Amino acid sequence: MDDNLTDQQQAELIKNWLKENSKFLIGGLVLGVSGFFGIQFFQQNKLKEAEMASQLYSEIEFAVKQQRLSQAQSLLQKMDTDFANTPYQDQGHLFMAKLFMDSVDYENAILQLEFLIENSTEESLQHIARIRIARIKLQQNLYNEALQVLETESMGSFEAKYEEIKGDIFSKKGEFLEAQAAYLKALDLLLPGEFDYEYIQMKFKDIQSEDLNDAEASKDGNA
Repeated sequence: MDDNLTDQQQAELIKNWLKENSKFLIGGLVLGVSGFFGIQFFQQNKLKEAEMASQLYSEIEFAVKQQRLSQAQSLLQKMDTDFANTPYQDQGHLFMAKLFMDSVDYENAILQLEFLIENSTEESLQHIARIRIARIKLQQNLYNEALQVLETESMGSFEAKYEEIKGDIFSKKGEFLEAQAAYLKALDLLLPGEFDYEYIQMKFKDIQSEDLNDAEASKDGNA
């Protein structure tokens, strides 16, 4: 899964944030003239804040794409200070995690992703962060740690992704029956033709072959 959200997903996060921060504006319409202008002032400030956060986010995105680590870190620190609890802050940490991963700095990549798990108010971003950390642990051959990262009470709409990476982990551990079960569960959660369905199905068939080969080898060894 990509570190970054699609443009549509980013727009939805930003829209939700603006809605959350201005939700009491409607109630303000029944106030007097002074109250009305006070609300107008608040709304303008929120929009200005969003514009400034958006500009800073664009600068972070550009720095990441240019592989300018020091500049990106400095800009993200400013984001954390000035625009905490915004979707721009969340996406900035996702971008930074990607930059560290591209630099094979897994420790700092995990720190960025853990920040999202602990601080983001968006459940989807928390799931993305967990899955990314699990993939890093898998790449480091830390299989049990990878499985622990995936332990969460609710997987939401990401359940198929959770099961897929569990299958990947079990496969690397040589636990092919567990891998098959995880891939099958992921397939059951998807529809044929849906994104990732054929890819997971291919993994499942490969595991079946591996399991069959192991069984044949064991039979030959006992002959």
